[in-house]
Amino acid sequence: MKLQSSNKFLESAFEWAVNKTKDFVVTETKNGDVNKGEGNKWYGPDGKTIKSPTEPWAQPQDYKPAFWAGYFDRTAFYIRDFAHQASGAYYVGLEEEIFNMYYTFVSGASEKTGWFAPWAFNFDGSVYYMDTPNYKRFVREITAQFELCEKAYSLYLLTGDKRYVKDDVIFNFIEKSLTVFIDNLDGTVLKEKNGIPEGKGNIFEISATYNERGFKAAEAGDCIAAMYQAILSYANILKIRGNTEESEIQFKRAEDLREYFNNEWSVVKGTDMFAYAIDDKGKKHYKWKKMGKEIHGGETLKFIPFKKLAYEGERNDKLLDYIHQCEFNPRTREDNIESFTYLPDIFFRHGRSEEAWHWMKHIISQKDLPHEHKSQGTNGDYPEISFTFISHVIEGMMGISVNAITGEIVVTPCLPEEIADIKLFDLNFGDYSADVFIENNEITVHSHGKKTLIYKSF
Repeated sequence: MKLQSSNKFLESAFEWAVNKTKDFVVTETKNGDVNKGEGNKWYGPDGKTIKSPTEPWAQPQDYKPAFWAGYFDRTAFYIRDFAHQASGAYYVGLEEEIFNMYYTFVSGASEKTGWFAPWAFNFDGSVYYMDTPNYKRFVREITAQFELCEKAYSLYLLTGDKRYVKDDVIFNFIEKSLTVFIDNLDGTVLKEKNGIPEGKGNIFEISATYNERGFKAAEAGDCIAAMYQAILSYANILKIRGNTEESEIQFKRAEDLREYFNNEWSVVKGTDMFAYAIDDKGKKHYKWKKMGKEIHGGETLKFIPFKKLAYEGERNDKLLDYIHQCEFNPRTREDNIESFTYLPDIFFRHGRSEEAWHWMKHIISQKDLPHEHKSQGTNGDYPEISFTFISHVIEGMMGISVNAITGEIVVTPCLPEEIADIKLFDLNFGDYSADVFIENNEITVHSHGKKTLIYKSF
């Protein structure tokens, strides 16, 4: 896959991103480290650590198809990073790796784990002990559970791989996540069931949010947003599997959740801003604040437009303005480069190309600087940077969406003023392949795959 543009910054950044992803692929590795983490230590069961790989659980293993998704000083892939990197990974040809990683996550969920998929795995497919020292105390972030559910349907469309919707292990995980899992966590803190699972504390105590640097939310906006998309994914999968009646029930459930969020849960008296969290005392929080390393807001707030949970309109527009302002201001900006990778997605999805492009340029401008987690290396050594830049260009800026089952490709460009043209060569999805050119607001799609694709533009 190759990109050409008269904007040489975009062209070179895309080339860097595609080449950089190759550094993170571990598929052919023989006798690679497992359970190794920061501090150059090995992390074992029940919190045990050692400084050299002397225990059986620290012995090198042959790796399965996978790529790094998480800190580069940890021999593991993580749900959250995987979910955000998956489409970029597919565009650079990592289809086998994506399925193996996805299946590893969902097949690790069981009644024993409370139907949580384990947070991280070694590259040989074993549970990564640093984050799961045992099943009484292990990392559990509710938002991640729903992102995995959503990914089943989106990866089905992107890859054409029917296993994402037909495999019984995958379907069982999704079904349990959107029924038993929610019911088990609903009302555990606020003592009132409203259909939303609740977090009890930090990531090892069950967290309701991806924001690991703020207060402990009982209910969180990012969890609800991810849950909304997960239910839509579930509804579409049910329809594909022939259960039309239950599918319609789930579509209605998703819209009811969206209505509840917009008209009740997110409403704070005296402001039209969105509440992004409710604490264990029932207090709603809506102000983005930074106190030292703590962020109140961040991903908890950003996922509301990222997952299109908010209704379009003036209130949503103000939210987008607010997010941009808080990230632009050094006094409120987040510290971790990972957090910025959501911004292009957010702004492209709402037709705001200039803000999206601003953050794409910001991310690339920071890639050679030291990461805040120093043993990780540079910001560019954080895998999410390169993988997401690829998807930001293809899915965001070029506005490409595909259906590898039907061979349909839709192109709705969202180009900023600095970019007049993009030529993307060898975009592959399923059994289809195409070149997509956008020049002077004109779109050209050349099909040259095994099958003829169906092209639409809006």
